[in-house]
Amino acid sequence: LLLIAVSTLSFSTFAQSEDKLGSWYIYNGFFKFTPKFEVFFETQLRNYEVFSNPETFFVRPYLTYNLNKNVQPALGLEYHKSWTYDEIPENKVASDEFRITLQTMVFQTIGRAQLQHRYRFEFRTVDGEALRRMRYRFQVTVPISSETMSKGTFFANTNAELMINTNPTLDINQNRLYVAGGYQFTDNLNLQLGYLAVFRATTTHSRLQFFVTHKLWFYD
Repeated sequence: LLLIAVSTLSFSTFAQSEDKLGSWYIYNGFFKFTPKFEVFFETQLRNYEVFSNPETFFVRPYLTYNLNKNVQPALGLEYHKSWTYDEIPENKVASDEFRITLQTMVFQTIGRAQLQHRYRFEFRTVDGEALRRMRYRFQVTVPISSETMSKGTFFANTNAELMINTNPTLDINQNRLYVAGGYQFTDNLNLQLGYLAVFRATTTHSRLQFFVTHKLWFYD
């Protein structure tokens, strides 16, 4: 956490902010087939502007295993399609990325607060170039209007993430800071609206997030 804070401060000190406010539209689905095995599916559309100018679209399925109630390793396959910024769609340049991702999630509860530690290592191939990256995200979710994350609950969510390239060079790729509010429509469906700051070496990106999380169990 200290490393995230220090590197974020150094990035924000020297980076220039983008002129545009962009957006990320996110769907997270959790599909549990047994008490141990679960499929996580995420898809995102990221825009350079709130309602236009696509930046990235990707799909991200993961097979996860519940080692116990607090530890969940996973294996993911991902496909990303990205475009350069341009106000004229015909001038945008596209790139393709494939990833194999190793992930472990660790969960904790302190009072009302639900803490989450996410560790990822990504084997990336971007237009044929082999890249590697490791990531750590710390997240806190707190129900506000009730004791637990039950139907009808308003909640707050915040997280910080650090990404470090390990190949071809060892350096900080980016930092992310996120803060949001949400509403639990049912025990298995919630919506978050939030703000994300992405700190890179030369720029700071501001993004609105529209985030739907859905859970479905296929066993009694």
